[in-house]
This record gives sequence, C-alpha cells and structure tokens, in this order.
Amino acid sequence: MRIESRFTLSLAFCLCLGLAISAYISFQLESRQARDEVKQKADMLLETGLAIRAYTSEEVGPALQTLQGGTGFNVQQVPSFSAQNAIHRLTRKYPEYQYREPSLNPTNVKDRANDWEVGLIRDFQAKDKLGELSGEIGGSGDRRFYVARPIRLSNPACLQCHSVPAAAPAPMVAQYGPVNGFGWKLGEVVALQVVEVPSKPAHDKALRSVLVTVGSLACVFVLSAAVFLLLLRRHVTYPLERLTQAAHSISVDGAHAQQPAFAVKEAGQFSELHEAIIRLRASMDSALKRIAAFSKQDDDAGK
Repeated sequence: MRIESRFTLSLAFCLCLGLAISAYISFQLESRQARDEVKQKADMLLETGLAIRAYTSEEVGPALQTLQGGTGFNVQQVPSFSAQNAIHRLTRKYPEYQYREPSLNPTNVKDRANDWEVGLIRDFQAKDKLGELSGEIGGSGDRRFYVARPIRLSNPACLQCHSVPAAAPAPMVAQYGPVNGFGWKLGEVVALQVVEVPSKPAHDKALRSVLVTVGSLACVFVLSAAVFLLLLRRHVTYPLERLTQAAHSISVDGAHAQQPAFAVKEAGQFSELHEAIIRLRASMDSALKRIAAFSKQDDDAGK
C-alpha cells in the first residue's frame, strides 16, 4: 500500500473519531443548555402566576372586601382565578404555553385535575418535603416540558371559603354550589401550579447548533487533510519516487545506467539521500572500472 493511501486512511479514521467525539460532547452541552433554557421559561411563568396570586390576595381581595363592607364575594378576589385568567390572556398570543392550577376538589369544576395531574398531586401529598416536579410529556412531535409545584393551604383565612358550605360566602355557594371546593384542611396540598412550555423548538435549535459545529469541524479537518496530503505528495512521496527510480536504475543497469536526470531541490534528508546515491554510483563505477582493469591485466598476463 502506498504511503499516501496509508496516510489517507489514518487521517480518515482520525477525522471520523474526532467528529464523533465532538458531536457527542457538543450534543450533550447543547441539550443541557436547551433544557436550562426551557426550565427558565417555565420558572418565569410560574413566578408570574405566584406574583399575580400574591397581588390578588394582598391587594385586590382586601380592597374589594372594604368596598363591599366585608360581606360580598367577587370571583376576581380569588388568587387562583386571577392568576389563571391573567396568564390565559398571555397564552392567547403564545398558545404553546399553558398554565393551570388543578385540584382534586376544586371550587370551579373547570379546575379539576386530570389523570396525569392527579398523579402529581398524590406525589406531593405523599412527600411533604417535595417542592417541585419536572419532566417532559407528549409525543415526539409535540414534546412539552412541565414544571409542577404544590399549593398548600397555609393561610387559615382560606378556610372561610373551603371548610364547610355554611361558613362560605352565600354568593360563592350560589355561584359554584355547596358540593365542590369544601373540606380542605390546613397544611395539606390542595392544588398544583403546573406550567407546560414547548421543548421541541429548543431541542431543534440545539440540534442545528450541533450540526453547524460538526459541519464546521468537518470542513476544517477535510481542508487540513487535503493540504497535508498535497504537501506530503509534493515534498515526500514525489522525491521519494524519483530517488527510488534512480536507485533501481543503478542497481539493475549497473555501469550502463544513465546519470539521474533530476536533482532534489529541497534541502534535508532527501537531498542528502540524493547525494549519497550519486556518490554510491560514482563508487560503483570506480570499483567496476578497477575490476575491469584487473581482469584485463590477468588476461594479458595469461597470453
């Protein structure tokens, strides 16, 4: 196998191995960055919901109660209602984002948890110290990243509306009925904050970044390999071939061989090897001439 072929195969192997390692490392880093980006968006939406809940509970509710003399009920003073409806206005423009506050026993039946959300609530109820759950759901074409946090009943004032129907405001019971949203207990997980954000765009962006990185490295490697092989051909294999031809000519033709019609212009080992071949040829010619002279003298002496 020619030296150029060996170098080509070696470079191709190193290229493939280097690209595979680079692709793996780049994909891991980009995937982690994509996940962090999606998680940051989900956390921001959750914190927005918490801010709206706090504002409603601390500002809107007391103001409405003051205006109504402390006996009225408006659904706008409910933190869950305000948070979900405010963010719903945002998700009209960004429908791929979702925010819900599902419950096992909600006052509004629209907020009843589905099977998947029931499982999350059960997990939070079983583990008091569990503060957050996250992961991916959906099919390959509609992957969504979710973050869920528990809503624990920590304010005793909330029991006025969620303990028994008799203690709840009459307008609330008249609007939602005496069945749903009662029997809550202080300290228990009564609902969830669940945010779903699309993860496919971030993963696609990460994949494109990996392809660009690997493609750029491949172009650099291929260009470098081409330049290397060209220089190898110009400064190594071509002079070596010419020297091989000269050495072969001398070894086969002996004294009848023609003087090599080329000279190695590059300095270094090949130039020195070329001079050594020339000196070897001259030494062989001189030795052959001496042998021929001795042979002639012997023939003359025999006569």
